[in-house]
Order: sequence, then structure tokens, then C-alpha cells
Amino acid sequence: MSRTWPDPTRVLVVEDDQATARLIQARLQMEGLQVFMASNGIEGLELLNREAIDLVTTDLMMPAMNGFRLVQEIRDLPPPKGRVPILLISSNQNEQDMVRCLAAGADDYMTKPISAQVLVERLWRMHQRSFSAG
Repeated sequence: MSRTWPDPTRVLVVEDDQATARLIQARLQMEGLQVFMASNGIEGLELLNREAIDLVTTDLMMPAMNGFRLVQEIRDLPPPKGRVPILLISSNQNEQDMVRCLAAGADDYMTKPISAQVLVERLWRMHQRSFSAG
């Protein structure tokens, strides 16, 4: 599939599992994306406040600040940072948690184990929707 990401497109990956984080980082870098890594929500929020981030992926279950709380904190920020598209990733397939995360402001929800190809496609679609919405 042919995609042309704007240069630079910056993705914040918030993931406490290092193996998953490395997989996501490697695949996104193959797409030519600039990747910023954080191991919990507190670090992720700090990076988001410092950098111009275009997309966020976050794990749900993390120490210090979980993904649900991170989504809420991001959505409380003023635009444009408060409107950044967010993909929440979790090993939890509980329907109530999925609905809770989407209701908190996540744009999409994906369960582990992840498919790197599906992850990229979901981020691409989120980016396209965000870009066309202005």
C-alpha cells in the first residue's frame, strides 16, 4: 500500500513493555515517521508538551499513569495538542474498557498481540481523518 506521510510526521509511542515498544518503533520508523518513546503516561505527557506530536499510541496498563488517564489528560489540553489523534493499545479485550477508553477521547482501540501492519494502517487512517478535518 502506498502512503505518503507529511515530513515530518511525529508519533508519540507510550508503552511500558520494551519488546512491544521496540516493535512499534521499528515499524513506524520503516514508514519514515519520527518516533518519540515514553514508558508511562507521565513521560508521555511531558513529551507531548515539549514536542509537536501528530499522533499518539498508548498502552492501557502502565505504571505511574495508565493510558486511560493519559487520554483524559491529553483531551484536557488546549488545541491543537488536545486534539491529537490517539490509538489506545491493550491486551485487555474487555468491552467495557474499550467503551470507557473511546468515551474518554481515544480515537481507536487495538488489542494485543498487535499486528504492526494493522497498527500502521490505523494510524494512517487517523492521520488522514485529522488532516481532512483541519
